[in-house]
Amino acid sequence: MIAIFASLAPRFAQVEAVMTRSLASDEPRIQQLIEQLGSFHGKMLRPALVLLVAEAVGTVTADHVRLGAALELIHTATLIHDDMIDEAATRRGQPTAHVEHGVSIAVLLGDYFYTHAFDLVADFEQRWVVPRLTRTTNVICRGELHQMCARRDLGLTEGEYERIIHAKTAALCELAGELGALDADGGVRAAAAAYGHACGMAFQIVDDCLDFSGDPQKVGKTLATDIERGRLTLPLIRLLAKQAPAHREALGRQLLEIRSADDVARLRQVVLDSGVIADAIATARAHVADAKRHLKGLPAGPGRDRLGDLADFIVARDF
Repeated sequence: MIAIFASLAPRFAQVEAVMTRSLASDEPRIQQLIEQLGSFHGKMLRPALVLLVAEAVGTVTADHVRLGAALELIHTATLIHDDMIDEAATRRGQPTAHVEHGVSIAVLLGDYFYTHAFDLVADFEQRWVVPRLTRTTNVICRGELHQMCARRDLGLTEGEYERIIHAKTAALCELAGELGALDADGGVRAAAAAYGHACGMAFQIVDDCLDFSGDPQKVGKTLATDIERGRLTLPLIRLLAKQAPAHREALGRQLLEIRSADDVARLRQVVLDSGVIADAIATARAHVADAKRHLKGLPAGPGRDRLGDLADFIVARDF
């Protein structure tokens, strides 16, 4: 964990405390289920964006902590549902919710997280917060649905891939930046939102690369699930584009006819040997450079510098 995340540990503890209080239930069976999940959430990127932007433009308040918790609850809901769709057995070494408790409970649990996120923001004085959160959640669901509908489509373009990752990942990071600048003027808020969006785009591209090149112990999940599930991410799109027509057709057949773990392993190795991972990471770095340009719209100082460090970390991480 980089120093910037370590420095946020006390704030993250506050975010987790808000999440725990929000999810608490008077029904013992439900409370037991929540407690069994433990710290079942993401990498805390969205709360980090909220907190660091708040620090850069002014002061971190209890409202920022609550907003960070709401965003992490939404992100966690997507993880629960994604693991179920992917039939993933573990996440960060722990059994996934659908494996531990069954598909029906996992579906309802994801919904439970969504609704508690909305409840956390329901009474905000800034009236734009609730509609922004609900619209962004709609965008996330659209992105996940779009990705499912595009499975095994060998004609998927980079432009469509970018629209998918904007919706499923970058939109929530954009909102995190905007909420961090909760009480700032419109120009600062727009710059913070654009910074968050660019970070989200870079983050998802790196995640898609780590699905091929990462260490499963660090990444926290099984690798090459994109190949197995027929999802064309940037490395695969660029691999297909590099092929001569005959080779492209043969490679396409391999992608469409996955039958075993050996098939997945062979295709993963083709990706690793092709150089497309480095190409995709270069695109992620371009998004990071864009994010850092948007930081010019925030007040200069240590807080803004920390946001630059966070952007750099996104493409340097291995988990």
